[in-house]
Amino acid sequence: MREHHIKLGPVRTRYFEGGNSQGPTVVLIHEGAFGGDALNTYGRMFERLAEDYYLVFPEMLGFGGTDKAIFFGENPYEPRLRHLAAFLDALDLRDAHFVGNSFGGGMVLRLSIRPETSWRMRSATSISGTGGPYRTPEALKEMAEYLPSIEDARRIDSWILHPGAEDEDHAQQRFASSLRPGHWEAMMAPTLRSPVESEQTRSWDFPEALSSSRVPTLLVAGTLDRMLERGWEDLLAKHLNDVRVERLDAGHCPNLSHPDETASLLCDYFRDIDGR
Repeated sequence: MREHHIKLGPVRTRYFEGGNSQGPTVVLIHEGAFGGDALNTYGRMFERLAEDYYLVFPEMLGFGGTDKAIFFGENPYEPRLRHLAAFLDALDLRDAHFVGNSFGGGMVLRLSIRPETSWRMRSATSISGTGGPYRTPEALKEMAEYLPSIEDARRIDSWILHPGAEDEDHAQQRFASSLRPGHWEAMMAPTLRSPVESEQTRSWDFPEALSSSRVPTLLVAGTLDRMLERGWEDLLAKHLNDVRVERLDAGHCPNLSHPDETASLLCDYFRDIDGR
């Protein structure tokens, strides 16, 4: 795996790439909790995928080694979607499989319905990512509160992993990434509200907007996931034209807790799509 830095307009962007340069391309979009980044989301699956696929791991605005920036007046998706579109243009990535976990899964689903990005996608896989709806109130509260500490990093991991699971190595990685200058501020900035603005109920354009997708889509759900409402994958699938649903006995991030099973599931799906 090789690390790179490029400038997309004023935004310094870090990404990693590696694997089989002769194989199909897979673009992996990381999760969006405090301290999330490309390596601590997908590092455990790299060797399992790299033999057959060329892997690209961009880091989104505000995360990892990419610039920390916030665009007020927009939902958290739009600026990052523009940034990812610019990244795909810069590397001219096309005919690729896209995979996202949690917030990254929602990003992949949104990329699949945007004209400037959907044509680049051979398939879209969302691992525990809904694009907005079906998140539990308890999880929303837990993910919104973070003081940079190993204790809070462990608390976040206790929610994204299956109940009772502990992963000290990953908690340490999350904590270290959360200490990058500007990351905490970028994550907290959207909670600011003007005192003269009335409180508005947040509405999502999902899942209805997915009906416009023509990208084959895989939804991966964890049967032990506490972050999302039970059955979210079936509710989302009703709006997709070409969709497969798979379930793993895991929590919100089977790519962390069950990397072998998750990688095998992805490879099977990619082979099916590539064989069409």
